Amino acid sequence: MTVIPVVLIVTAAAALGAWLLLLWFKRVRRPVLIGFHVLLGVGSTETLVVFLHTSDLGRDSVPWSIAIGGLGCLAASILTGFSAPLFRNYRTVANSFLAAHVATGVAGFVAVLVLASRL
Repeated sequence: MTVIPVVLIVTAAAALGAWLLLLWFKRVRRPVLIGFHVLLGVGSTETLVVFLHTSDLGRDSVPWSIAIGGLGCLAASILTGFSAPLFRNYRTVANSFLAAHVATGVAGFVAVLVLASRL
């Protein structure tokens, strides 16, 4: 398996997330777009896991370490993204989770791009 599907799905999730962030600043909420963002985020994480299992990267290689780091960032992004709405009554906590979601998502996106450039 090549890394191209991972890059495409992560890029789509990041682009949709950037658009949702702009809508969030305008105080507009689109649940259908949020649902697609969730599906793309979970799909990108799953695609990265499949890439790791089907690739011939050595476990002690640099691309493997980059992929594991990116996988951890994407998993943290999913966790914080699902946790943010649970604290909607506490705006400061919810916004902190949302900021962590954005930061870990961007870190995972960059890690996937770095992984693609190294292969």
